[in-house]
Amino acid sequence: MGKKNIAIILAAGKGSRMNSDIPKPLHKIAGKTIIEHILTNIDDANYDESVIVINKESEDYFSFLKNVNNKIAFAFQDQQLGTGDAVKSGIKNLDLSNVENVLVVFGDTPLLSSTTLEKLTVSNRDNNITVLGFEAPDPGRYGRLLTSGNKLLKIVEALDANDEEKKITFCNGGIMIIKADRLKENLDLLNNNNVKKEYILSDLVEINNNSGGSSAYLKCNYEETIGVDSKKGLSRAEKIFQNRMRDYFMENGTTILDPETVFFSYDTKIGKGVEIGSNIVIGENVIIEDNVKIESFCSIEQSVIQENSIIGPFARLRNNVEVGKDSRVGNFVELKNTKLEKEVKISHLSYIGDAEIDVSTNIGAGTITCNFDGVDKHKTKIGKRAFIGSNSSLIAPITIGDDANVAAGSSISKNVESNSLAITRAPIKFFSNWSKKNKKNNEEKKCAE
Repeated sequence: MGKKNIAIILAAGKGSRMNSDIPKPLHKIAGKTIIEHILTNIDDANYDESVIVINKESEDYFSFLKNVNNKIAFAFQDQQLGTGDAVKSGIKNLDLSNVENVLVVFGDTPLLSSTTLEKLTVSNRDNNITVLGFEAPDPGRYGRLLTSGNKLLKIVEALDANDEEKKITFCNGGIMIIKADRLKENLDLLNNNNVKKEYILSDLVEINNNSGGSSAYLKCNYEETIGVDSKKGLSRAEKIFQNRMRDYFMENGTTILDPETVFFSYDTKIGKGVEIGSNIVIGENVIIEDNVKIESFCSIEQSVIQENSIIGPFARLRNNVEVGKDSRVGNFVELKNTKLEKEVKISHLSYIGDAEIDVSTNIGAGTITCNFDGVDKHKTKIGKRAFIGSNSSLIAPITIGDDANVAAGSSISKNVESNSLAITRAPIKFFSNWSKKNKKNNEEKKCAE
């Protein structure tokens, strides 16, 4: 059995620029935390395990990750003494004798792809260190990569760079893969003789080269290295991620009317021949099957929409909704915890919650399932080919049978048998000449005043 590849994720920073009590890596992009995006990409690149380096104060925030990924462990950086010290903290209790490579990534880089991580592993087969770099027209605060051919000579931090080094536009992306065999010894050689007075991981390159090792670099797109350290940065990363998803879906056959106004979740699944209008927000756990049409101004989450159905405009689907094939959920309709079988029509202005609606039933405008009694939720069940007239209130728990009819304007609180008509209306009353009498009384009243 070959040696393992492991990852160290540096997430111990305070993240003060986020102005949030939530640690920086736990903010979300497309419904998924930054740290989970990173872990997913590491897993997809076939790393065997990951160690997340955090500060002790953040331990409770990160504990949920143990339930979603069994390949992770935690380590603690006691003091903020730099990236080199953070890596040292991460591997302190690890046995590296059976480890080939140690990947180091920052805990705020959600856009780093698994493909790039795989390329780093390949590059390091023939090197002791490979660093990810990118071209920047305005390198600013980024460290500069000093290279010769395909070899990396040194990384110079921006604050320590001289005038000539500051002109270099090839920059340090902050991601590094290191052979494990001498990592602990080389980390002990780091010093803090720099402007920041920190133990900086990038100094490993020079240490490695001076001891006869080989260091290399891999170029990538700048976007992959973006670190999210503020709410503006979070918004920027969200936009990049959404553009990636939009491009992916359109390249695979989805029609999107106005891509910039459509937002997906990280786990959205879309079939063939789907059309999506403008101003759509799709949350977590949504599956859209073939030939579905989502019209403009819809909000959808935790829902399955089966083939050939039409949703919207101005529809909201949430909390475990299933829309059967060839169904229609129209404008200003909200579905919550509801299952529609095939060919159901709820065309407009309705709230259907905690319900099961069978084949070919029609729900008229203004229909409400009264599912909550102030304490508990109750179920509404409607059979096949039923017709629910407009402006009806169905007071759950209630069952309406096959081919049953509910007259418009009814408030139904008892079960309705199959093939029957249910109607609740107060008798209509007419008052002759009421308008004239009312007008005369009003005029007399005004004169008296």
